[in-house]
Amino acid sequence: MQRFFHDELRQLRDDLILMGERSIDMTRLVMQALETGDDKLALQVRGMDDAVDDLEKQVDREIMRYLTLFGPMGSDVRLLLAARDIGHDLERIADEASVIAKRILVISQRGPLKNLLHVPEEGRIAIEVLRLALDGFVEGDLAKAKLVITRDAEIDLLNRKNYEALFGHSGDTVKVSASNVELIFISKALERIGDHSKNISEQVIFILSGEDIRHAR
Repeated sequence: MQRFFHDELRQLRDDLILMGERSIDMTRLVMQALETGDDKLALQVRGMDDAVDDLEKQVDREIMRYLTLFGPMGSDVRLLLAARDIGHDLERIADEASVIAKRILVISQRGPLKNLLHVPEEGRIAIEVLRLALDGFVEGDLAKAKLVITRDAEIDLLNRKNYEALFGHSGDTVKVSASNVELIFISKALERIGDHSKNISEQVIFILSGEDIRHAR
């Protein structure tokens, strides 16, 4: 990917990488907070979100500066549009991690859950997928970017299993605790992290090959 980001865009690339690393850290820490019941970790994740928001604003400023000063065309425009979308998805991932942290604190007030269903496994895969997406971007690795799209389906499947474990299949009437409802929201947030990681990989594929695979079946 370095060959696409020439000297004038080096800071933009570095800020996107920093956003990615912080989003990974937030997701890893929030899953650790869920599995250990550590409220301090959950609060730490909540406090990390603002820094990612600030980085997204910085990325937007760098893109606007380059557009204004250099009047880019062709492949540079494609790169800048993709960089803007990658920054947005990374910010949304950080937001989802913060939302998970908030829901962990709500669960903690009611007492720990004994059964976390498939959520820990879903979280581990979400972190792996996010790492693959970021590495695909940093290394310009088309294979890693494409692997994200395949592995995102694993997260979707686990999210469905979590829902069915608590609510059964369509038409069933099941009573669940308020904490288990929070757990389902956490599962859905992890699914969204997978979706945002897939979006990043689609942009990486767009940068590297010019192929737009969004909405492809």
